[in-house]
Amino acid sequence: MSTPLRLVVLGNPIAHSKSPAIHRDFASQLGLSVQYERVLAPLQGFDGTVRALRAAGVAGANVTVPFKQAAFELAGQYSEGAQFAEAANTLVFSPEGIYADNTDGGGLCRDLNRQLQAHQLSLADCEVLLLGAGGAASGCIAAFKQHGVQALTILNRTVHKAEALALRANRIGLPATGAGFDTKAIATGLPRVVVNASSASLNGEVPVMDVAWYRDAVLAYDMMYGAETTAFMKHVARVNPALLISDGLGMLVFQAALAFEIWTGRTPDALMTLARMREGLGQQHG
Repeated sequence: MSTPLRLVVLGNPIAHSKSPAIHRDFASQLGLSVQYERVLAPLQGFDGTVRALRAAGVAGANVTVPFKQAAFELAGQYSEGAQFAEAANTLVFSPEGIYADNTDGGGLCRDLNRQLQAHQLSLADCEVLLLGAGGAASGCIAAFKQHGVQALTILNRTVHKAEALALRANRIGLPATGAGFDTKAIATGLPRVVVNASSASLNGEVPVMDVAWYRDAVLAYDMMYGAETTAFMKHVARVNPALLISDGLGMLVFQAALAFEIWTGRTPDALMTLARMREGLGQQHG
């Protein structure tokens, strides 16, 4: 029997992570021998935890809150997405050092493109309205650029943060504007995708903004997911009942698939895994 590829997910807390189930499903599909475990890293000991895992022969790690920035800082090589976000959710360990990637944005874009097929569209046809300007938002900017998004508007409660993130997006060639949640919607003629990356979802709240942003949209997407429909999704459904609406479970599965490809060079059937995860949640959105 071949020695299993050892992988982990690092976070604090970590018991809730669905990553082991997802990656074990990927490995089972492809007939690969993979050992994937949760590791609770101490808040003040992330570096030491990574060193111990590398010494023990672990090949790579997913990284979740609150260690994504620390993971980026540990690495000697980075992907474009990790470098833009200055945060990493995927690490590859080798004798030469640590490589850092951020597959969150790529996972989001894969799921958005999957759902835009219902309108015979892709992100390359669309503008994106991004709600929030924190880490979750910044992790997606480079991927939006790579997937050909036509224009980006970032709305945030703290306006200068939205403006600063938009400035950075412009610097990599993605036309972007930052403003506050009170900004009035402007019709551009482009299909609009609304992505909620704001911290409001963590508290079951909804950003207060001009509802015309939703009326002109083709897809509204909440990065949060759960057994129940999110507050954001419920709000958008009331504003525009005809709008395609999704939670973020697909983003979770597709970002995991990208990490799995980086570690193994093999591509799992992410849609099959997504269906199983959705069934596990007992919900049918997205």
